[in-house]
Amino acid sequence: MDAGQARLAKKAEITVESLAEELEQARGMALRERQPSAAVAATMGKAKLAGLLVERHKHSGAVGTYDLSKLSEDELDRLESILGPLADAGGDPSGEGAQEG
Repeated sequence: MDAGQARLAKKAEITVESLAEELEQARGMALRERQPSAAVAATMGKAKLAGLLVERHKHSGAVGTYDLSKLSEDELDRLESILGPLADAGGDPSGEGAQEG
């Protein structure tokens, strides 16, 4: 790699500092264009990048084993309509991995 290629590779390198600078440029542009929500988004991006802001997700469902044998056919159909697409998206649609109990 010659010196010119090395400079280009270094310039293309993405770092925390380069991302922070891009966000600061975007924030400045948003302020000049009177786009407060975009400015806030850029500021929040910088805070996340710096580790000052951590998003927390609250899961409201309990994790555990549930007895589905007492559900009616209608309840089972409704449950399948809710969970089916989730299983198809990343589960085992073939059912081959299912354990019988």
